[in-house]
Amino acid sequence: MRQRFIERGSATAELVVALPILISLALFGVKFVGATLHHERLQFLAEGIVQAAMRDESSAAISRELQSALPGASYSISDRGDGRLTVTIRHGAASAVADGFW
Repeated sequence: MRQRFIERGSATAELVVALPILISLALFGVKFVGATLHHERLQFLAEGIVQAAMRDESSAAISRELQSALPGASYSISDRGDGRLTVTIRHGAASAVADGFW
């Protein structure tokens, strides 16, 4: 009878050890997916700003659209010469870069 009780208790002990590890892995996975999606969104917005700059839209219109899409984000456009431009967009600690032509 005692042998049987020990076997049941060992399964519970394994669950107590494994469950926090599994929950931690799940939370890290969710955080990784969220960061990846945020970076993809920033990249998409940076490419949109490149297209807007190529259409010679005003910086006020670009800023207004960016703030409506992602409040708190900022961007910068730098002329690299040869008719090329680089757009850098930042939101919090994340950033994305896109290149285009004038």
